[in-house]
Amino acid sequence: MARSLLLSLLVRQHLALKEKFRARYPHSWLVWEAGVWNVPETSEQNHGTTRLPTSDLRDCLPSGDAMCFELALAPGRDTLSLGRASHNAFVINDATVSREHLVLHAQPDGRWTVEALAQGGPAMLGGKLLRPGQPLPLESGMQLQLGDVRLTFHDAESFHARMGHTAALMLANQRGPQQNPA
Repeated sequence: MARSLLLSLLVRQHLALKEKFRARYPHSWLVWEAGVWNVPETSEQNHGTTRLPTSDLRDCLPSGDAMCFELALAPGRDTLSLGRASHNAFVINDATVSREHLVLHAQPDGRWTVEALAQGGPAMLGGKLLRPGQPLPLESGMQLQLGDVRLTFHDAESFHARMGHTAALMLANQRGPQQNPA
């Protein structure tokens, strides 16, 4: 199974590693944006929301958390599958996602395409319906919609930029508003 990490963890690594972050995470990513998600490897009752549980947790992200899927291929492979079933590279444990929903194809030039599967439910890319057998190119910032799940595609450079921006927001929130002593 491919690697998935919380955005909050990646932001902390970005802060700690600085420019070494690029070398550690050189791949493209899919980010499961804020909403409701759960982790399939744990109990069925382990549901969570990607919004913060309280507003006073100083070491959390200011706008909530997200699940990030690294688009890294095993040797000899050029596709990654996405769906609700546990055999997929990326498991989206959401009732609105089909067991086998999409396939991501790595291109020789490092780019990615996405293809809807015939047995999968409807999927949209940038607001347009994906059709089975017709892969479409992914570009940074494009959004995939599968049922209630929204994923944002980032190439390595735009993912690094997002981490930098999110880290800056987190640091600004930790400092809080400047208060004048009374």
